[in-house]
Amino acid sequence: MGGAVRLRNDFKASVLKGIRRLRKADLLVGISTKNVETTIIHVMNIAATGLVDFFPDYRGAVVVCDGYSTDRTMELAQLFELPFRVGKVVTEELGELGKGSSVRTIFEIALRSKAECVVLLDGDLLSVKPEWIEHLGKPPLYGTADLVVPFYIRHKYDGLITNNLAYPLLRALFGVDVRQPIGGEYGLSIELIKRLLEHPLFPTGFGIDIFITTVAAAEGLALQETLLGLKLHTSTLQYSDPRKLLLPMFSEVVGTLLDLMIYYEEVWKAKPPRREVSRAMARYRGLRPPPTVLNLERMIRLFRQEYEECRGVIRSHLEKGLFEKLSKGINERIVIDADLWSKSVYSLAAAYKREEQKLPIINALRTLWLGRFITYAEETKDLGVQETERVLEDQARIFEENRDYLISLF
Repeated sequence: MGGAVRLRNDFKASVLKGIRRLRKADLLVGISTKNVETTIIHVMNIAATGLVDFFPDYRGAVVVCDGYSTDRTMELAQLFELPFRVGKVVTEELGELGKGSSVRTIFEIALRSKAECVVLLDGDLLSVKPEWIEHLGKPPLYGTADLVVPFYIRHKYDGLITNNLAYPLLRALFGVDVRQPIGGEYGLSIELIKRLLEHPLFPTGFGIDIFITTVAAAEGLALQETLLGLKLHTSTLQYSDPRKLLLPMFSEVVGTLLDLMIYYEEVWKAKPPRREVSRAMARYRGLRPPPTVLNLERMIRLFRQEYEECRGVIRSHLEKGLFEKLSKGINERIVIDADLWSKSVYSLAAAYKREEQKLPIINALRTLWLGRFITYAEETKDLGVQETERVLEDQARIFEENRDYLISLF
């Protein structure tokens, strides 16, 4: 890496004109959107307020990158006027449809406008505040971090992919204790952005969040976490139906993570020492997160159904003793403890590396993830936030302790 980044040349003429009007935007806020007409003006207004209030001596810009909305998102974004000191570009994403393509388009606009750093926001945010722009933007702008990752106050059943897979696996692989590696909002240095754009595995879909964090962790860049409080966004409402959002998201996120796991195999096999992640934390005194709407009975039925479909794949890729333990654990109640879960993840990750057909492995891992979540929900149903965090901390520690098992399989 380190060569010149090749930028796309298929921007519309009107967008290129808008980019030229930005001149040099020191800090660019990129907003990814798709059918968010009810929230886009709010998010744009907050982004502009954050730029004006906290970066008065810098040139700021807001870029809205839309995934071909069928509502009025684009129209409203184009009509909404920002303060005169804040530039604006509204464009549709380039390339294959997906959040990753939106983020890549934002990054390319940042390079064209010679920005020093980028803050990424989702367009469906309800709880975003101007202070988020400050907390995410200042470290990369001032050169104290290449990536700022949010730490949200979340309900214990929110962050379903994060809690039981992305967090413990990333920590075990690269020694970075990033609690919410797919938080959605980020602050990025231009150095990190260049590395991401040069990377051969840049994803087009939901895998973009784990891609950003994993590349920064694997390549030894400076990471920081910052407390942003509650995250409320409209897509959380879709968690009640796992098939609608969670299962497709899982496949994209975890597929990207496993691809990066293979790409950086020599890095994590070297067993890097634990790297401390700077945390810009303050005592949280705000509202408690609302309960996440989740139909556990529906998830249990879904797990039983999918397990029958994936049982052969799971059996062929788990050691005999491990599969017997799994079979016993899900015979009546669904019990997949942290040790069984971590070794199952490692077994299927190794299978993902070996097998040409990747989708059956992803589906098998997704099925066991559902089972692990059901167990986790039972383990934590009577626990408060701090006690639940200890459960997740213990699980991450078990993932670390089983690293040698992973290496033996790879």
